[in-house]
Amino acid sequence: MELILQQLLSGLVRGSLLFIVTSGLTLIFGVVGVMNMAHFSFYMVAAYLTWTFWRIFLPSPSSFWISMIATSVVMILIGLVIERLLFRRMYNRILSEQLLASFALIYIFSDLVKILWGLEFRYVTRPVILTRSISILGNPFPNYNSFVLVLGVFIACGIWFLLYRTKFGRIVRACHSYREMVGALGIPVPLLYTIVFALSVLLAGLGGIAWTMMGMINLGLDHSLLIEAFCVMVIGGMGSFLGTAVGSLICGVVYALSILIEPRIATLLIFIITGIVLTLRPWGLFGAKGRLH
Repeated sequence: MELILQQLLSGLVRGSLLFIVTSGLTLIFGVVGVMNMAHFSFYMVAAYLTWTFWRIFLPSPSSFWISMIATSVVMILIGLVIERLLFRRMYNRILSEQLLASFALIYIFSDLVKILWGLEFRYVTRPVILTRSISILGNPFPNYNSFVLVLGVFIACGIWFLLYRTKFGRIVRACHSYREMVGALGIPVPLLYTIVFALSVLLAGLGGIAWTMMGMINLGLDHSLLIEAFCVMVIGGMGSFLGTAVGSLICGVVYALSILIEPRIATLLIFIITGIVLTLRPWGLFGAKGRLH
């Protein structure tokens, strides 16, 4: 039972990381209708930027927290630039063109990472407070895992509040289905899309920052979550934040618990669940039937 509890907690942490990263993809796809294949490249770039800022501010005991803030700001700026130069021209294009354009960014970011950071593995030393652990039913639970879990819950509550309890959120949700009407009311739709895109990049960046507390930073970090994150979206429902949260927990917990049985089937089980959902409910657990976003 202790081992099962440890794996369950590990699955919740993995699910939290999946949610942090995938929620940005859900946001840009659900609101703007763009499938950004390069979303996970932002996740990788954020991890490298966190390492860079951490090295710059290394003498300070708060170097990680400073690098977290600095990386978040830079990721927002990167999102604004990428949206202005590329994605603003993709909003009215067909899905295949969106996929090709964003897929090209994956190789561009991959080469930039090779040039700027090389092929060596990087790591960020955890702050002192995150090297400790707490006890849950007699089992030690590292604080860095608690940090990722709390960050995921905080982001989930923040997104819910933003979309469902603010005027901005109501406009964002209306903009998807009634873009022309929102524009006719004098609301700058392009600016709205820019803000949403930058927010999605920030969420990917926060996922990359969280990862630096859990593992090594290396080239190809973006591919490690890409397929699993799309499974999350399919299981939960494309464009559904509740579905993204539930799908992330399902994938995280199934992956962690299946390791106890046979580690080689951990990823396979996620694909099997995805296939079952696609067969029985193609629009996902919380997606709307016939809904395109």
